[in-house]
Amino acid sequence: MIYMVRNYKQRVKTQTACPQNNLANRYPFIIENYFLYEYHTLSLQGLANKLKLSSRQTQRLLKKYYGKNFQQKKTEARMSRAAILLADPTRSITSIAEELGYFSAEHFSTAFRAYYDVSPREYRKNL
Repeated sequence: MIYMVRNYKQRVKTQTACPQNNLANRYPFIIENYFLYEYHTLSLQGLANKLKLSSRQTQRLLKKYYGKNFQQKKTEARMSRAAILLADPTRSITSIAEELGYFSAEHFSTAFRAYYDVSPREYRKNL
């Protein structure tokens, strides 16, 4: 009987030891939403503020979850969005560059080519 009571108490303790509303459990969700919806104004400090962490802790978190630093994740988010926007033939490359936060269409084209090994114009033709 004593053994059953001890085991019961231990199980109760382990169930309540981990709070379900823990911020650390929401980090991947916050990060994904930030890169998905705020790709045009991405900043390390902005993400750190959303996560309520320092910039350095945020960098470590990105490395842990994605194996990438902030700049790599930012480029990935922008280029994914660029590929989606280039599928719309009514959008100019200049307007896409502006929406993604690039200073010029040339800068965007250079970054796009470095990422996909093809220019935005060629990418659009091959769709």
